[in-house]
Amino acid sequence: MNERQRFPFVVACIATAIVVGFSLLTTHLIDPAPKAANETYWYLERSAGFTSYGLLSIAVLLGASSSLSFWERWNMRKLMTQMHQYASLLVFPFLFFHLWGLYMDKSVSFGIIQLLIPLTTRYRAIPTALGILTLYAWLTLIVTSYFREKIGVKIWRAIHILSFPMFFAVTFHGLFSGTDSNKLWAVLIYVVPTVIFTILCLKRIRKSTITTSKNHVPKHANQRTQEHVR
Repeated sequence: MNERQRFPFVVACIATAIVVGFSLLTTHLIDPAPKAANETYWYLERSAGFTSYGLLSIAVLLGASSSLSFWERWNMRKLMTQMHQYASLLVFPFLFFHLWGLYMDKSVSFGIIQLLIPLTTRYRAIPTALGILTLYAWLTLIVTSYFREKIGVKIWRAIHILSFPMFFAVTFHGLFSGTDSNKLWAVLIYVVPTVIFTILCLKRIRKSTITTSKNHVPKHANQRTQEHVR
């Protein structure tokens, strides 16, 4: 997170607080029946969950493709880097709305402890626990990005590797804990980015392997090659 990103991040936090305050005020004034209120928050948790996953997918896919020299062909590397950073930050408000909807929806009881500590709820315990762990992994990535210059690039990159298992974990969370996971459109939302992400990961591994093998070519072999060319 750099100076250009701090203002949009603050604006996103303020907007999130306004929406939460407005929803509480509206619910208090209208005083809907419990079933209607639960349905409203159920739609909130679903829509916010899919939106945060979509933003996370954009951020992770752009991050995974950044080292493949893919965007240099169209001279778009700088733009894609900024999109990667902004998408990562925008995950925050929608993830908060997702948790807020789960907390307010009383159809399935989710308290603060159940939302923040893995394996404390009986509702699809393993997928839910993976979602909570993903939350902490994402927060770690955001915080360490903020202190990137202080902790050093090497440590930051080592921590950033969390984004790879994190994305697979949150995909598993969505597929096996969501109420829409039995529908084709929901499955495609999870499967398509995951397939693309897997392909990008394999390309990164292949590129890293080739680069490593080139760097470990013996010096005498290079000298023989140069003599042969002469």
